[in-house]
Amino acid sequence: MAVKKMHIRILGTAAAEGWPAIFCSCDTCKKAREIGGKNLRSRASIQINDTHRIDFGPDVWYHEGVLGADMSKLEHLFITHSHWDHLAHPHLHYLVPPFGHGRNCPLHVYGNEAAAKIVMENWERLGPEFIRVHTLEPFVSVQAGSITFTPLLASHMLNERALFYLFSSHDKTGLYACDTGYFPEETWEFLEGIHLDFVISECTSGPAGDGKYHLNFEALFQVKERLEKTGSYTGGPFVATHFSHNVGMMHEEISAVLEPRGILAAFDGMEIHV
Repeated sequence: MAVKKMHIRILGTAAAEGWPAIFCSCDTCKKAREIGGKNLRSRASIQINDTHRIDFGPDVWYHEGVLGADMSKLEHLFITHSHWDHLAHPHLHYLVPPFGHGRNCPLHVYGNEAAAKIVMENWERLGPEFIRVHTLEPFVSVQAGSITFTPLLASHMLNERALFYLFSSHDKTGLYACDTGYFPEETWEFLEGIHLDFVISECTSGPAGDGKYHLNFEALFQVKERLEKTGSYTGGPFVATHFSHNVGMMHEEISAVLEPRGILAAFDGMEIHV
């Protein structure tokens, strides 16, 4: 019997402002507008096998209408934290008629206390036939259909326990780490002994920043090296995403920095099959 694969579609690869950034006339954004292609970045999220998604930002229609993510098939939505570029919750209004027709199952939404509270307060009124909300605890796994998700602690916010996700299906395990700086020690301890077949990690700050609440190049290299040292990562796709326009570099320039270190620079619509 053939082993089923996970199909990961990287739908957005920008930080909160998008790239080119709204209202911005910096040289980097001007150049992105001129060149286009992989230099045009929407707000970060991924979709797995059409049925699972991590994060739900303001560009969700673009991800469906242009990049081909079929939201009508979505069953499980995992939120990393409550920042608007990761939880644009008003879109959930369109789950129900006269906007959304033909759904035969509820959308299960998972998140930390803050994200779950926002969704519950605004959208549980739609009813359990349309939406069900689940509050997650760090390091406590949940089974979401055919995929097991484990929320890990991020280093991103002082007033909220931001999360990122480990997920596994059919003997394949991946890590999606957005938004976070260098991982907290509790997360490193949990990852020891876990084998990762692929990693998708943020690199918001590029050559700038200190790596505390968002990763820069150097902090990303340190994350990869530690995963290699502990044996968690021994090969497979290692992809950087969630770039701010303040990186100040075009896609090819980012790739030139990352590829010698064994890291691919993501672009909107990039796909991974494992």
